[in-house]
Amino acid sequence: MQNNSVFIRRWLRRGVSLSVLVLAGVVTSQGSHRFNILSAANQPWLTLGSSAYAQEAYDWAQIEQDIITVQNQVRQDPASLIPLLEERLANMNDEGVISCGPNCRPIQTQEGRPAVQEAIDFLRQQAAVSTLEASPNVAQAAKAHAQDQASGSMGHDGSDGSTTAQRIGRTGALYVSSGENIAYGPSTGQRVVLDLIVDDGVPSRGHRTNIFDPSWTHTGAGCGPHAGYRIVCVINYIRFTTQLNVVNNGSVNLESVTLGEINILGDALAPGETREITLREDQCEGSLGLQMSGYLPASMASRMVCGSTLTVNPNNGFRLSSQ
Repeated sequence: MQNNSVFIRRWLRRGVSLSVLVLAGVVTSQGSHRFNILSAANQPWLTLGSSAYAQEAYDWAQIEQDIITVQNQVRQDPASLIPLLEERLANMNDEGVISCGPNCRPIQTQEGRPAVQEAIDFLRQQAAVSTLEASPNVAQAAKAHAQDQASGSMGHDGSDGSTTAQRIGRTGALYVSSGENIAYGPSTGQRVVLDLIVDDGVPSRGHRTNIFDPSWTHTGAGCGPHAGYRIVCVINYIRFTTQLNVVNNGSVNLESVTLGEINILGDALAPGETREITLREDQCEGSLGLQMSGYLPASMASRMVCGSTLTVNPNNGFRLSSQ
């Protein structure tokens, strides 16, 4: 599952103060870290000091709530944000600079108008996906990472070397998979989500993928001040389910599957049969015991059971894998 970051910097061009939207490369929970900053060629970068925005106050809780609300809105009704992107397109010149009024700094994009139009086309054909449940634990992990970056650090690794998954795990949240988006600069929940959907400068559109990933079940956002970019907002995602799938591809009956000394299988599972078992949350982690007809009992070390598939192979061996 993907973890992505959005960065905003400022630079001077022809004497005009501009904001430049810069997108980092994609990090996946299954793959290696790629952190590629795309910059405008031959332009002087200016570091934003926190003092430049010392007088600005933000309602972080409101921004965080707006992120969750807008995400769910666009997941349920993808076309609902098209008018806002059409407005952005109308305010963008041929050089990819977005004008946004007298009290707003223009934005210099990487791809310009094509990226916005591509996002509009995407939303027109994107099917609705289920909304995400707000999770206090997931939000806690997001907030902790945002606060950890207040001094100006960036990226998905915590100052203690922690990963997204580790930070979420520390809160006690149970999950099968996790992901993370990070936005540096946008000051409203709506703007955060819009920028991630356009995904300017990221060919894979990995931020957008996270927003519309149908496998996520819960989300949480955490925002705070950032010394370099004024604002950082972290959005975490998890997939959680209490289902355990059991597949018997063996040659004999699977007589029982015990978890905490309770037979969760019920009736024996014959060769070729599959069964979906709904567990309680307090049963999601533990050691499994198995009994196959004609075999000695076997056991598996304690691990995450919810969201997994227990498979018996044709040789009557077995493995537990994440769905």
